[in-house]
Amino acid sequence: MEHPQFGQPRTLPPRVQNAISKMMAACADGMAHPVRQALAGLREEMPLMIGNPMAARREIIAFSHCKQLSIHGNEMLPALLECIEHELIAIRDQDHQPQQSELWVSSESWTLADTGEHVVQPQAEGIGQVTNQCKLPLYLLGQRFGVLAGTPAFNSDRIPVGPRRLIRAVEEASRRVFGDDFPHMLVTDVVARALFHDYPALVNRINKELEGASILPGLTFIPSLKRTATPVQPAHADTPKAAAVAPTSTVTHHSIRWFEQPEYEDRDRSVGMHPAPDFSVARTLLAKAKGQAPAATAAHVQLPAHIVSEMLDSLSSHDANGRPLGIRHLHDELKARAKSLHGGKAQLSQQQSDSIELLGMLYDAVSHDVRAQSGATELLKRLQIPLLRMALAGEEFFEEPTHPGRQIMSRVAESGAVIADEADADPQFDAALAHAVTRVEQEYRGDGAVLEQIHQELDDAHHAYEQRSEAAERHQIGASRGLERIAIARNAAQAMIDEKLAGTTLRPQVELLIRTAWQDALTFIRLRHDDHSALWQRHDRLTGRMLQVVTATDAIEDVDLRDSIFEILKRTGYHSEEASEVAETLSRSASQPRNGARMSMTELVTLIRARPRFGGSSKTMQLAEEMPEPRSEREEECFNHLNTLPFGCWLDFIINQQGEVRRRRLSWYSRITGNALLVNRRGARVAEMQLDQLARLMATGQVRVARKHEMSLLDRAWNSTLGTLESLGKLFVRPAAVAS
Repeated sequence: MEHPQFGQPRTLPPRVQNAISKMMAACADGMAHPVRQALAGLREEMPLMIGNPMAARREIIAFSHCKQLSIHGNEMLPALLECIEHELIAIRDQDHQPQQSELWVSSESWTLADTGEHVVQPQAEGIGQVTNQCKLPLYLLGQRFGVLAGTPAFNSDRIPVGPRRLIRAVEEASRRVFGDDFPHMLVTDVVARALFHDYPALVNRINKELEGASILPGLTFIPSLKRTATPVQPAHADTPKAAAVAPTSTVTHHSIRWFEQPEYEDRDRSVGMHPAPDFSVARTLLAKAKGQAPAATAAHVQLPAHIVSEMLDSLSSHDANGRPLGIRHLHDELKARAKSLHGGKAQLSQQQSDSIELLGMLYDAVSHDVRAQSGATELLKRLQIPLLRMALAGEEFFEEPTHPGRQIMSRVAESGAVIADEADADPQFDAALAHAVTRVEQEYRGDGAVLEQIHQELDDAHHAYEQRSEAAERHQIGASRGLERIAIARNAAQAMIDEKLAGTTLRPQVELLIRTAWQDALTFIRLRHDDHSALWQRHDRLTGRMLQVVTATDAIEDVDLRDSIFEILKRTGYHSEEASEVAETLSRSASQPRNGARMSMTELVTLIRARPRFGGSSKTMQLAEEMPEPRSEREEECFNHLNTLPFGCWLDFIINQQGEVRRRRLSWYSRITGNALLVNRRGARVAEMQLDQLARLMATGQVRVARKHEMSLLDRAWNSTLGTLESLGKLFVRPAAVAS
C-alpha cells in the first residue's frame, strides 16, 4: 500500500526524523487492517444496539451515531496516525527527569490519563495482557525511545505506541472525527481490541525499523546488574578461624528473582543445614575422612602454576577408547605426568591434591542430581578440565558462592536437574549454555576476566529466561483470576436467588430454570458489575418481578418481562430458541397456558439441564466438592501453613514410590475458591489443584515447601559432600575412642 506522507519537525535531528518516518510507515501498515476491520464490524452491530438498554455498556446509541460512523469512519485511521505522529514529534519536549516506577500499583489506581479517569475494565485487562506478552519487545522499544528523546529509557506507559498511550490516541482520534456527543468509549474499546490482537507483531516491526535506522542495533536482551563483590570480613586474632567464616546467605543482597525461593516461615529451617566452611575447614574434614592428619604443604614440592597449566592443556577428557574420564582419573593422569615430565620427586602439593579431591566429590554429588539423559550431563563432562583449572587456581572456587566458575557449573547442572523434567527446558537458554561451555573450553586458561565475561553473558541469557517464564506465568495467573471472578459472581447470583426463594414454593421445573438459565444470566451480569450498580439492581428487580409472576394464582403474562428475559439470555450465550422458551415460561403464571410453545416443559428442562453452566465447569470446583471432610489436625495445620505462603513459592512433589521429586511453583492461589495454580520452570501451567488437596498431600509427606538453602543444586551437592566427609571422619574416630 502507499504510505501517507507525514510532515517532519524541523527542530529534531535528521537521524531522529528518519527514525520517526520509518515508525510512522510501520504504524500505517500495521494498523490499517485492524482499524478498518474493527470499524466495519461496529458499523454492522451498532444499528442493533439502538434502544437496547444493555448495549455498549449503557452508552446511548442513536441513528445519528450510526450515520456518523458510516460517513466519517474512513477518517479514523488518518486521525489516529496523526495523534501518534504528534506524540513522536514532541518526544523531546517531555520531562527529562528519570522515571520512578512503582513495583506494585493497586488496580484501583489504574488510569487512562493523568486526569484520574478510571480505565474501563476490559481496557485495563487488555493493557495488562499485551504488556505481559510484549514485555521484552516493549523494554527494547523503551530503550530505543530513550535514545531518540535523549533521556533515560521509557517505560511502557510513556512509549507513544505503548498500550496505554495507544488507547489514549484512539480515544482522541475518535473525538476529533466524530465529535463530543459520540459514544467514544465504544469505538475505543472495539479499535483497541483489534489493535491488541496482533500487537506483538507491531512492536517487533517498529523495533526492526528503529534498528534499521541505527538506533541501538543489536540490542536483543535485557542487561542485568552485575553482582557486587563479596565483602571481605577482617580476621581478628582472638577469633577462631571456623567461627569467623561467613555463611553463604551473607553474600550479595539483591531482589528475589523468579527462580529463587521467596521468604517464608520455614518450620524446619535448621534441618540438614551445614554452614559453608572455608577451604581449610573442608580440607580438615577431608583429612579426617581419610583417617590421617592433614599433611603439611611444605612436605611436597609444588610445581609452578604455569607448568600445572601446561599439563592441564595436554590432558584429554576421554581415554584412548573414547570413553569419558572422571575427575579422579584426571587427577591420577595429572600426577603421573608430573612425575614423568619433571622427575619422580615432582608432584602436586597437598593443597592442590585436596582441591582436586574435593572437586571430584562435589562433581559426583552434582552429577547424581542431574538426569542421565539430559544435555547437561554432556556439558558437565566437557567442563571437567576447566573446573580443574579453577579449583587449582585458588581457594576462591570453594569459598565464594558468586565465583563465576561455580555459577556457570550451577546453571548447567540446574538445566538438567532431576527435580525438573523435559518440559521445563528452555531451548534458547539451553543454546546459551552450550555456547558458554564451548567458550570456557576454548578461551579460559586461568584468566578471571574471560571467565567473568562468559558468566555475565550467561547470566544475561538466564535473566531473559526468567523474563519469558514470568510473562508466561502472568498469563496463567490472569486466566486463574478470571475463573475466580466468575466463581465470585456465581456465588453472588446464587445468594440472590436463595434470598428471593426463601419461604417460596415453586414448581420443580420452574425452580430448575431459575437456578440454571436465570442464574447463568445473573452470573454474567455480576461478573462485570458490582452489587451497587444500576444494572445489577435492575436484575434484582427483574428477579423479584419474575417470582411474583410465576407464583401468582391468577392467569398473568408479563410481555415486557418476557422480552427482557429473552434479550438477557441471548446476551449470556443462549440460542434464540432456548432463550424464547425459557422467557415464555418465566414470564407467566402456572394458570396461564404457554401459547405457541415449540417444546414441552419436559423437553425444555432436559435441554437446559444438559447445558454447561456458566462458570460451573471448572475441574477444581468439582475437586472441591469431592474432597472428604473434615480435615485431620495435621491436615488443618498444613492447610493453614499453605495459606501463609507467598505467591511464587516453590514446592517439591514426590511423584512415585521411588521417591522422585518434581519442583513446581505455587504461582497463585485464592482463599475464596481455594484454587491453586502450579507452573513449571517455564511458567507453563502443569496443574490446578485445591489448597485442601495440597494440604492433604503435604500431611502425608508427598508435598513439601522447598527450603531456601536447598534451592541451588550446587549448594545441595556441597551440603551432601560435607555430610559424607563428616560421616566418614566419625568412622575413624570411633575405633580410637574404643581403644582408649
